[in-house]
Amino acid sequence: MKRIWPVLGLSLSMVGVFGAYRKYKNLTAEEKPTWPEVRLAGAVTQEMAEALPEPMAKWLGKIGVIGREQVMAVYIKQTGWMKTKPEQTEWAESKAEQYSFVEPPSFYWKARMKMDGLSVTGSDSFRDGRAGMRIRFAGLVPINRQMPDGKLNESALQRFLMEMVWLPGLVFSPYVKFTKSTAHSVDAEMTYNESIAKVTFEFDEQGRIKRARAMRYKEVDEESVRLPCIAEVHDWQTVDGIEIPRRVDITWIIDGRPFTWYKFTVDGAKINPSVPASW
Repeated sequence: MKRIWPVLGLSLSMVGVFGAYRKYKNLTAEEKPTWPEVRLAGAVTQEMAEALPEPMAKWLGKIGVIGREQVMAVYIKQTGWMKTKPEQTEWAESKAEQYSFVEPPSFYWKARMKMDGLSVTGSDSFRDGRAGMRIRFAGLVPINRQMPDGKLNESALQRFLMEMVWLPGLVFSPYVKFTKSTAHSVDAEMTYNESIAKVTFEFDEQGRIKRARAMRYKEVDEESVRLPCIAEVHDWQTVDGIEIPRRVDITWIIDGRPFTWYKFTVDGAKINPSVPASW
């Protein structure tokens, strides 16, 4: 009889863990968004480009979208390297995938990596003006889970607008306006579901977007403030006749010092793809 109690205790513990996991899965299943079909919008004409600020029009011509179907969605597969703190010396390698859509404005990024020898999965999403972020240990135990709030929503919209370099169809979005331009820069503003994003795009001598700069929330607690965030393109590649970035660094400026927390190379991409049902 004594031998039965440890086994029974273990069984009850497993039932409790399984019940908690089922409850967690049911909760998070309700939050997982469904992703749209690509809404094609026709070809980009020379007249459409000429209505934009000159650097934007030159960029569209340089990357080869004029005369082609608008890029309304993109899929990118990345190999990345990440640091969580400026003092960290080693980079954590990651494998990531992302879908982004012009209409409705949305993206979903998911990654897997090894950190201190442990398997970690993470996701970052934006849909219907709401952002979500989730990190799990071993694909099961939530390490960090941030639910949508005003600061997180704004930061996600900032990220979405900064990534216009992947989604040139975004320049024609009714949510986007261009407020200022020079020979080599354009200020853009996007308003969507009560959030406002402001990004400055900088162009190189060839007309490509070289950098995107924004003031973003790195953290979303009550005391957090906006910090400079910079996305810089270092290399390009051609996919379906359209030139897109191949290598990108993401850098925060903290106390006046640059902290490159994520850098990645694009291993594969698709223009105007469909999202698999199982994704």
